[in-house]
Amino acid sequence: MAFLIWLPKIFFFGVFAAAVFLYFSRRKKVISHWSSIVNYQLLIISCVVFRFFYAFLLTASQYYVWSQNKLTQLLLSSPLAQEIPISGIFNKICQLSIVNCQKLGYFLFYSYGRFWLNVLISIGAAFIFYLLLKSLEKYRGRFFEEGETKLGFLAALIVGWPNFAVFLPLVFISVILISIYRRIFLKETYTTLGWPFILAILITLVWGNKLIYLFNFGALKI
Repeated sequence: MAFLIWLPKIFFFGVFAAAVFLYFSRRKKVISHWSSIVNYQLLIISCVVFRFFYAFLLTASQYYVWSQNKLTQLLLSSPLAQEIPISGIFNKICQLSIVNCQKLGYFLFYSYGRFWLNVLISIGAAFIFYLLLKSLEKYRGRFFEEGETKLGFLAALIVGWPNFAVFLPLVFISVILISIYRRIFLKETYTTLGWPFILAILITLVWGNKLIYLFNFGALKI
């Protein structure tokens, strides 16, 4: 189980490191064999695939754990209770599928709420954030350099839900801090969103869980 706990941390820190290198190399016009292969689109796809794969691993692990105990084995053969509003829709889906999933009703419903719903919300929030960035880029192009909207999309996928609720205000705070630094020390007027994204990702990955409880966002956890 320790492996399952550390796997997403290792993966997303790795993607973050790749994103930082890619962003730095693009801004400095540093062309390398590695940067010609890896791009934001590949990192975005990797994050989406990993989130689904990790949910599958958690589901399989939960099934294995329940199958090892006689009491919880009953939960693996319990249909979804009729009192649950989606039970009718779920049973119809099972009838149409090639696998009889009705006897796994409770387990599938539990796994969806515990593992898969978070994946869908994380990807949905990241996509909406990307659309907002594209809209902002259309009317305020000075806030962006090339590829920074995709970097924002990737950032939202890396932090996931509910850390996105912490990441978003951190972006605005980072914009202010970096703008002050650039204005005072670099004599630059404008600040794009690239480095604020990177700083906000780093803070969220390291202290995200603590900040969630600090700002009473615990209710957003799934």
